[in-house]
Amino acid sequence: MNFLDNPIVETVLPLSDFHLQITLTTGMVMKLDISNLIQKKEKYWRLRQERYFKKVRIDPLGAICWPEGEDIAPESLLQYMVESIAHTTNS
Repeated sequence: MNFLDNPIVETVLPLSDFHLQITLTTGMVMKLDISNLIQKKEKYWRLRQERYFKKVRIDPLGAICWPEGEDIAPESLLQYMVESIAHTTNS
């Protein structure tokens, strides 16, 4: 089984230009670019405001989410990955 088959987000950090840095429970750290998603999908309009974008968190099911219900499912993360930053071994 590939460690990306069922990714579980452990931490999420908002970055500039609608990028997110996430750490998976496997220890993999990725940088995501969701700018295209935010600009093209009307349901993500609130995320265009930097202050709101920074309110990102992880819901109990492991999705990346914001207070008004916008979310990105864990299984969709790879399509937004622009960089794999590191992969550490979790003990």
